[in-house]
Amino acid sequence: MYQGIFIDNQKTDKRFAKLMSTKGSLRVKFQKPTDLMALAKSIMADSPDLVALDYRLNKQAYKAGPLAQLLRDQALDTVTKDFPIILVPSENDYKAFSNNISTHYLFDRCFTKESFSNSSTHSLEILSLVKGYKHLIKHWDKAERWVTFLGVTRQEKIEVAYQAIRELDKLKAPHQVARDLLRYVIDRRGLLLDKYNVLAQLGVKLASSDVDKLFEILRRDKVKYTGVFSEGWARWWRHRLGEWGKVLCQEHLGNMTAKERVSCLNKKLGLKLSPAKSRWKNRTDTLVAFACDSCHQPTENQYSVIAYDPLPYTFTHSKYICWKCVETGEYREKGLEINEDEEAVVEMILKGDFK
Repeated sequence: MYQGIFIDNQKTDKRFAKLMSTKGSLRVKFQKPTDLMALAKSIMADSPDLVALDYRLNKQAYKAGPLAQLLRDQALDTVTKDFPIILVPSENDYKAFSNNISTHYLFDRCFTKESFSNSSTHSLEILSLVKGYKHLIKHWDKAERWVTFLGVTRQEKIEVAYQAIRELDKLKAPHQVARDLLRYVIDRRGLLLDKYNVLAQLGVKLASSDVDKLFEILRRDKVKYTGVFSEGWARWWRHRLGEWGKVLCQEHLGNMTAKERVSCLNKKLGLKLSPAKSRWKNRTDTLVAFACDSCHQPTENQYSVIAYDPLPYTFTHSKYICWKCVETGEYREKGLEINEDEEAVVEMILKGDFK
């Protein structure tokens, strides 16, 4: 059984330790904070498998950032004692944390306390972080450990071996590898695809019959990502999906309309899928390419704009906003901004110049 610690200044929030726990796998205990240095020392001495922190650990003395920094620094000296650190603030404190960009890299994930009431996946994701760190530590001394971390075969290494991916082997601690894998591989369309982008690539309507059967077939055919953190975040390899579709339909899926792709899938797999309909053109005979990062609906490159989204690596793809979300303004509710290079297009959309 894995052991975790939840540190919070308010004893009334003790119940969140239980919500983070997973029966039979992870037990999280509650603890009130003490002096910063003493607390950091006692945590490292306990060698926990997870540390969860409230944002305001001591209103008069310190917040979660300084404690997390001390724990991360100490983990650099002993790789085997590294562990995931998550932030569990209130909704109000989350806003303060969001503005404190310099501390974001210290935490693997941030789950607001309020979100635990609305999500059934947080405990699974937290357990995945714990297991993921154990996997990183176990294989830390392997040659080309990134191959093992990502679960790719030796034959397909060329599809994944970008310089930044290979340089995961140069990082000094598991939490540094976890940070890059979570932020730039798991969370981003690029090497991997989430379910929305898988359906967009296949031209399938989100609310479609037999979608679950489709994903089961993709799992069976080994398109699904099985590397580190895969238990908490379902992802599929982009290059495997492309090859799978090309073999199945005898054509690159990007050259086919949504209607044509789904017709092929239904015929070859015996499914009853429905084709995705462009939100802008309201038709199924369009070349949908990816999911809008605002509404998650399949959209075309032709009818989308680039979101402001600075990227450090070439293997990650920019975020895109479909024209319909630009027209309605709903992208703002998702915290997205439009790249200023797209201002002329946006102005024309809002003026009604495109129909």
